[in-house]
Amino acid sequence: MDVAVRYKGFTLVEVLVSVALMSLVGIYFLTSQINDAHDRMVRSVAQDVLTLANSSMAYFVYMGEWPDQSGNCTGLIDALDAANAFPATNSDGSYTGAVDSRITARCSASGSPVGATLQITVQFPAGADDDADLLMGYLPTSTIDTSGAQPEVTHYVAAPRRATSNRYQFYKETLNSNSAFEIDKPSCGSGDTPAYMVIPQSLCVPGTAVGLGGYYFREITPSDASKWNLQLMVANGNNTGPGDFFVIGGPVPTVPLCDGRNVEVGAITYCE
Repeated sequence: MDVAVRYKGFTLVEVLVSVALMSLVGIYFLTSQINDAHDRMVRSVAQDVLTLANSSMAYFVYMGEWPDQSGNCTGLIDALDAANAFPATNSDGSYTGAVDSRITARCSASGSPVGATLQITVQFPAGADDDADLLMGYLPTSTIDTSGAQPEVTHYVAAPRRATSNRYQFYKETLNSNSAFEIDKPSCGSGDTPAYMVIPQSLCVPGTAVGLGGYYFREITPSDASKWNLQLMVANGNNTGPGDFFVIGGPVPTVPLCDGRNVEVGAITYCE
């Protein structure tokens, strides 16, 4: 007697549904991987911008101004490239990052109270508005411009004026035979003004009850323009005007002494 054998399996519809579901999962996974890879590329552009900003601030801290600040920082990347601090990949001094982005720099408003602000601009290829939007999420203190054919994101970096290595210099000097001393003017960046503050350590003024009277320091002709020459003027007891102050030692220059010791002066120079 013949026995009928029944085979169980998937129907054609079930197979087609399974293939469709697997295709959807594969497409989703592939799209996710592509998006992640693209996101990592845009993040690398953000890292390039932040590295350029950090290198520029390190230069500012040491030199007191941005690289190529006199040229509005258009040669900033070239200057950092020469210092082995950041690479310049293009002949025009710009840098090409991921997703065909072009990075340039400029600075302006050197007369502003906050100093010259560095602006690092990332220019994307035409139609890459989504990349520009994505970069904005990784760069604080930035603006975006999509009005042109090529979208741009500009990152702003404030000048670290208070961190400048030459902002404050301290001196301890001894008055010479002209009752004066010289100190170097600080090298200040654009928009800053060299200044000084004098703190006498000891003063002896003849004819006063306690050996201490009124005084001030006046600027006299220095040995060169990069210095200040400051001369001590002391009161003669009347204290009614500038004519009542004189140089210790009188008309014949002598090294001023206080109880047989040299007169020492402390001074601070800075950029304001």
